[in-house]
Amino acid sequence: ETYYRAEQGEFKLLTLKRRAVALRLPEVTMTDLREVFKEGRPSILGPQLRAELHRTLADGHQAILFINRRAYAHSLVCRDCGHSPRCPNCSVALTFHRLARRLRCHHCNLAIPAPDACPVCESTRLRPLGLGTEKVEEVVRAEFPDAKVARLDRDVARRKGVLEEVLNKLREGELQILVGTQMIAKGLDFPGVTLVGVIAADTGLGVPDFRSTERTFQLLTQVSGRAGRREPGKVVIQSFQPEHPAVSFAAAQDFDDFYRSEIAERKEALYPPFIKLVNVVATSEIRADCEVAIGRLARHYSGIETVAVIGPAECPIGRLKGRYRRHILLKLPLDFSVRDLRLPAEIAFDRSVQITIDINPGSLL
Repeated sequence: ETYYRAEQGEFKLLTLKRRAVALRLPEVTMTDLREVFKEGRPSILGPQLRAELHRTLADGHQAILFINRRAYAHSLVCRDCGHSPRCPNCSVALTFHRLARRLRCHHCNLAIPAPDACPVCESTRLRPLGLGTEKVEEVVRAEFPDAKVARLDRDVARRKGVLEEVLNKLREGELQILVGTQMIAKGLDFPGVTLVGVIAADTGLGVPDFRSTERTFQLLTQVSGRAGRREPGKVVIQSFQPEHPAVSFAAAQDFDDFYRSEIAERKEALYPPFIKLVNVVATSEIRADCEVAIGRLARHYSGIETVAVIGPAECPIGRLKGRYRRHILLKLPLDFSVRDLRLPAEIAFDRSVQITIDINPGSLL
């Protein structure tokens, strides 16, 4: 959106055409995880990434492994009845933290002990589903038992002094492999890092937000830039969707073609920067009150001639911290005055209801 506005002459675009130390960009290769899984007995370290890790360590260099999901797994699932523990306050599965043996909600911070047996059918066949930094660290330590490995994510960084300690160890060459989330993706300079491995490039593509493609492209290009800051670098991107524009253009380090592809999609679907987007959210501890409120809002805004209303619908996270959430999206012409979205006094809601009007929202979750 900012690039488009620069193209329209709203401000001047300044382009950095070379890296700070004048080295060429790292060589990027792609691993199609669909092919890896077809071969049977798949590992989260594909054969290409594993080989590059062995080569990097043998050469005395360092590596960063990136996955944008903390904890051990997205959830625990019973293999017999399919039950997966969910947060009682939020409409999400509880995330499994294996080291702490806890199930945790990353939205309301609820934490409970991880069960040894399924609370529904009492089966002990509980298995982690999905992938996080803890799991990647475990696999890496098993594959490279002599390597000095560390993990950096929000769980680690919340402990006082640990963030600075880990980053300093990497800069000083005391670590060989760092596993991390987007905390390590940008703004950091590690002279000894010559390899970056992206464990699963598709993680953010399933997020129900029109900016998910752009954010994935940004993350992949940013984390790729950690490789080869002094010595020539390599990047291995693992993906189940290597043909996706966010992944393929990031691998090609081609911002211009990505921009042209994404801006065409936005124009066809009528999303920013071609319109103003407003997310109107109603929340309440009482589901019925929430649904009545958002229905009333949808009817009101549908009566404004130049406003296109999408919804009402349940928010992607339909319940958060004990409050039900419903929303509508408003698509407005660029010259529309948002002051005209103010509600007249005769539109009233139950006391339990809170209304949020988010103009050009950063997230739709």
